[in-house]
Amino acid sequence: MIKLFGYELRRLLFNKFFIGLLVITGLYSYQILSGDIIVGVANTAPFSRWSYGAFLSAVLPLLLITLLFFTTFLYSRKEKQVGAITFATPIDPLHYGFLRCLAMVTGFVVISGIAIGLSLIFYARVFHFTAFGDFLAPILLTLIPAMLFTLGVGLTAGRMHSGLLYALMLILLLLGQMPLPYSVDLLGGNFFHGLAATLPVGLEGEVVFTIPTAVWIGKAVYSIVGLALTLLWLIRLRERHS
Repeated sequence: MIKLFGYELRRLLFNKFFIGLLVITGLYSYQILSGDIIVGVANTAPFSRWSYGAFLSAVLPLLLITLLFFTTFLYSRKEKQVGAITFATPIDPLHYGFLRCLAMVTGFVVISGIAIGLSLIFYARVFHFTAFGDFLAPILLTLIPAMLFTLGVGLTAGRMHSGLLYALMLILLLLGQMPLPYSVDLLGGNFFHGLAATLPVGLEGEVVFTIPTAVWIGKAVYSIVGLALTLLWLIRLRERHS
């Protein structure tokens, strides 16, 4: 299983499209950091949780598009030929499908790690700020629910028609421009920019980082729906190849 996982991961990461997305993500991350984030978001410090969350929400569409790009591999003509050979072996389709999902999630973590790593270097060099533990909450709140939801929706959409995956990529780019309520804001840009501007400044001269219950509920719903859709895809994969 470990060898099979390594094979699937190499297929995702060692190709020109992923490398191109990696370069674009790195350049775009630096552009956001040195442009919008360096002056702070909604009158907060550049190294506040609000500003860092805004950075993550800005690069998140590229990260999620990469995840959908991985999903397109499952529905390519070449992949269908490989799948026919693979499922002719004694391997459990459920286990194989899980490994493929795990490989895609790992690829998402890799490209997310590039963006996060660049941001930490930026903060350390420009602001001499190294209290990176403060960024854990924005990272978990922003990346995990969006990743789970996009994975589940991508697997479901691709099973219906592979062209829907490219439509989802376009939708992700448009989401960042839509004034969505905080509770359903998948990317989080409206939340990090909007709510911080309405909160009072705390005793330390910084806007207190607080997450409303409605936002937690919204993120939980996105996560649960994504997990449910992924599980349903795995079950149907097993039924189809058993």
